[in-house]
Amino acid sequence: MADALDGPVPVPRPLPAGEPMAVADYRRLVGVLEAVDRATDLREFQERLVRALQRWFGYAGIAVLHGGTLYEAVGSGCGVQGGYSPRFLADYAAHWAESDPFRTERACRLLTAAGVVTLDEVAQDREYAERFLRPYGITGKAGMVIDGGPAGVLYVGMAVRDTPQVSVRDLAVLRTLRRHLAPLAVEQLARHREQTASRSEWRLTPREWEVARLAAQGLTNQRIADRLFIGVDTVKKHLSRALEATGCASRVELAARWRRWERPGGVRNAAATADIHST
Repeated sequence: MADALDGPVPVPRPLPAGEPMAVADYRRLVGVLEAVDRATDLREFQERLVRALQRWFGYAGIAVLHGGTLYEAVGSGCGVQGGYSPRFLADYAAHWAESDPFRTERACRLLTAAGVVTLDEVAQDREYAERFLRPYGITGKAGMVIDGGPAGVLYVGMAVRDTPQVSVRDLAVLRTLRRHLAPLAVEQLARHREQTASRSEWRLTPREWEVARLAAQGLTNQRIADRLFIGVDTVKKHLSRALEATGCASRVELAARWRRWERPGGVRNAAATADIHST
């Protein structure tokens, strides 16, 4: 019987000399991609990405934010966070948000150029790290950006503990992961942008939209504040504005109107979108 395949038996390509990624790192990369590739919308994509990065990388805290531009996403973007305690989030919102090195124009320039950067690369002094992060056990941070052009920008902030900083090995995996996440993230950002445009008559800011969406899902003001890195008073202000703009008299009415704008099947219930904090 003739052989089915002609030619010499191929051999796997060996990893290049000095390759910073091991076989286990490629499994981590695939694990994250498998976790997010079936997300049905941007919110679910962000939630799945937070959980996957926690599972496969063991990061202490993660924020996945989106906005029209990188500066907007990092500075006032909406999204999901996990791993941070309520006390940490309250302290950040009250005293340190404006001092966050990742929320500066310098950091945005470095992120745009490199895609993935560390806290040491963006911080011009050690005050933020020494006075705020270290007392909470955070020893290093990294930021990753996926630019979807007209569709918007996705920013991922990651915090580590028990190690001096985000490892070189992790940075190599994140840079590779970023390239593979890009088409999935851009698709979700574009879909989200279209959905938001369809509700443009409500004339809400991105932050007001996010507060309204979470309130419509049944989250309390405190839980909304924890998710969005803002104070409870700010949540109340945005929610009042959202109720006024939508003509709703209560959260119940807001939830009912929101469902009519969502995809067929309605808004996922509060249990399905429960907070993913690990306090």
